[in-house]
Amino acid sequence: MAGSSATSNGATEKHLIKAENGKNGWLSKKTQFTRRWKPVWFQIKDSKLFYGETEKNPVKSISLVGAEIEALEKDGGLGWIIRPHGGKRSFFFRAESAEEQQQWMEAICEAQMSSGERTANACVVQ
Repeated sequence: MAGSSATSNGATEKHLIKAENGKNGWLSKKTQFTRRWKPVWFQIKDSKLFYGETEKNPVKSISLVGAEIEALEKDGGLGWIIRPHGGKRSFFFRAESAEEQQQWMEAICEAQMSSGERTANACVVQ
């Protein structure tokens, strides 16, 4: 479940929350066809990154085993790409802060390492 705090303009800010079985929280994901940024709920569990439009039903998933993760210099350095092993599609993500980006990238690397499957891709977090 995401926590919220009110800002000076009355908007809410969504925060990353660490779940008992993995990380979860709201990130921006670039849509495949319109290429727009959209807020999406994510949860790391069992070496997969599950996602969906609500916290209750993250129905899609991205396998993190053997995936390439690359930080982007664009978007103020808050974005990154995940390219699943053997997949044709790249997934683009953006965090609201450098700290949040770092937390997610570390959690993704931990999920890759804990999978027990050895791959040629090294996970490096700066």
